[in-house]
Amino acid sequence: MHKSVFILVVSREILEGAVVDRNAAFMANRIDSLGYRVRAIQVVDRVESEMVTAIRHAIEQKPAYLLITGGIGPSFDDNTRACVAKATGLPLREDPKALEFVQSSYRRLFAKGLVDDPEITPDRARMALLPAGADCFENPIGTGPAVQLTVGNTTIFLLPGVPAELQRLFLLFVVPTMTASGPSTVRGERQIDYHGRDESAISAMLAEVSKGHPTISFRTRVQGAEEARTIRITLVAEHGDPVELEEILDAAERQLRDRLGIDMPARPTDAGRIGD
Repeated sequence: MHKSVFILVVSREILEGAVVDRNAAFMANRIDSLGYRVRAIQVVDRVESEMVTAIRHAIEQKPAYLLITGGIGPSFDDNTRACVAKATGLPLREDPKALEFVQSSYRRLFAKGLVDDPEITPDRARMALLPAGADCFENPIGTGPAVQLTVGNTTIFLLPGVPAELQRLFLLFVVPTMTASGPSTVRGERQIDYHGRDESAISAMLAEVSKGHPTISFRTRVQGAEEARTIRITLVAEHGDPVELEEILDAAERQLRDRLGIDMPARPTDAGRIGD
């Protein structure tokens, strides 16, 4: 069974269409390759009641991870930490390590001439307020430390909304954590390009083949346009045994290709057998 992940993006700009969300796509692509399944991606405004409701709902679904991006900076409306504390019933406390990280960040920015004053102001100090029991990680690019909190069986990460900062922190801290607790399975996939223009024409066929292979996820995506249109069919599966995984995918791919009238491609192992 897949371990699930919820992604919550805090951004009024995305809701207004002023910017395009890059963070959720960046994370979801890498999460999928780790063997997890992203069950939901939600964008919310920086409104406390809406954020608290969204966080509580996500936690109630008991995902392995809840990743929240945005709203952890020094601005007056950066309220993600407070909303997580309220949603989980935990008090906000100034964390000495987080305060040290914030001070270090502003000294670094001052040395680069990016801020006029390295001193900790009340607005800057708010970034050191964490829900009780949370851990934090230094932001090597920006100022707001990343935050990690465990609630029940769910691990929550609070990450910056600036894409460059999020990507660095996600790769430094989130990926290693998810990898260490990830599924002990191997993931494999196959792709078939069907050069037909009508997706509905193969829908019943895909449904029939899918019923015979319940452990495989069948996905379709239309590529190109008009006469050059191609339907890419992707078969995705996971298994604890790599050899059995290949056999499962081989069987499903062969059956589907037979139904579509598309030959199986030559594989390196097949080529090796020809000379035997």
